[in-house]
Amino acid sequence: MSSSSGNYSGSCGHLCTYETCVLRTSLTVDNFGRRFLGCSRYKIGPKCPFFRWIDNPTCVRGNEAAHLVQQKLDLLRSELQLACEREREATQAAAEATQMAEIAQDRAAKAIERERKFRASSVQAKEIAVRALKQERKCRIALILSWFFFVLVMLFSCFGSSENVGMMRLSLPDGL
Repeated sequence: MSSSSGNYSGSCGHLCTYETCVLRTSLTVDNFGRRFLGCSRYKIGPKCPFFRWIDNPTCVRGNEAAHLVQQKLDLLRSELQLACEREREATQAAAEATQMAEIAQDRAAKAIERERKFRASSVQAKEIAVRALKQERKCRIALILSWFFFVLVMLFSCFGSSENVGMMRLSLPDGL
């Protein structure tokens, strides 16, 4: 498996040496901050078991401090996750508000257009009403004149000439 030169042919399919490996830092509680060499293909394909510590083991107090740092790091990660979730919610709420504002603007524009059309039709209705009133006046005048001429025609046809109409007035009793 391992030779004195630090070579290892692992399951990753290539020869792992100190020169081809990647320097990494441990974040585990027991070895927090210790440096080690690991296969450069560790995250690609099957995990290669090549692993060599570069640093000496950490002291017990260092491991205790690392544990506290890890707890603080976990707390910060959870706070970051919560902040990201709140940011997503705020972004979504802002997008919904923007969408609602666009809908409101669209509705307002449609309402303004309806009002413009209503005013235009109202003006047209007023113009039609004025024309209708003028026509009604003309019709009333024509009706009055036609009744007047009808009465005259009836009088002339009943009494003959205008002289007979005047005489008829003279022969009527005084109260009429």
